Amino acid sequence: MQGLDTGVATGWNNLDDLYKVKKGMMTIITGIPQSGKSEFLDALLVNLAELQGWKFAVFSPENYPISLHVIKLAEKHIGKQFMNRLFPTLAMNLMQTETAINFVGNHFTWMYPDYTEKINLDLILAKTSIILEQYGIDGLIIDPWNELEHDRNGKSETDYISECLTKLRRFTREHNIKTWLVAHPQKMIKNKDGKYDVPTPYDISGSAHWRNKADFCICVHRENLTVDEVDVYVQKVKFKHLGKIGKAHFEYDWKSGRFIDSI
Repeated sequence: MQGLDTGVATGWNNLDDLYKVKKGMMTIITGIPQSGKSEFLDALLVNLAELQGWKFAVFSPENYPISLHVIKLAEKHIGKQFMNRLFPTLAMNLMQTETAINFVGNHFTWMYPDYTEKINLDLILAKTSIILEQYGIDGLIIDPWNELEHDRNGKSETDYISECLTKLRRFTREHNIKTWLVAHPQKMIKNKDGKYDVPTPYDISGSAHWRNKADFCICVHRENLTVDEVDVYVQKVKFKHLGKIGKAHFEYDWKSGRFIDSI
């Protein structure tokens, strides 16, 4: 659409028509456990670092220790396993390892708060402000929401979530960065076919504000956990020039952690 900033491509042809990445916008990502939420988000970040040179501040305690997260990102960048004792030729060589580690170090900065601190949204935003000043990052990742401490101070859960999402959205826009927030759905019940329905933002515990306050909502879903196939559902797009509702299908390469688009 002429005259409008349509954001940047994701790096996957089958997703680009549905979802464009634009600074100043907040994306909520959900999905049942083992669906691949974090793996998909990591793959997207690697694509943006490769294609756009973007840098990121990351709060992702489920990926601690950080060294393991570095390895996962490095594998996605190179497209090979970091190490394979049975078949060493399938793993990165020394030069590829050095290239990958440098790439990750140049594009990702982790927040690893002291656990004597109160790890809440205010602390994450304060640390992000410091990283912004030092490194000039383009994106913020909070993965997942439930790892933060939530002292509601007498507020209802609905009012508290509304206040937090407003604060995060305001921070995102004021600093012109892109924010991704991963939030788990509440416990899902299998349907009559013995499968889980695709979660929506309304299934995230606490409030309909998860959908209302977001610019984009995405669900990462694996209908069959025994098959390396993943569907990415774009469930909300606030501005139509940045995407549309729909589903993108991926093959997942577990050796490299890469998502291969399937048209």
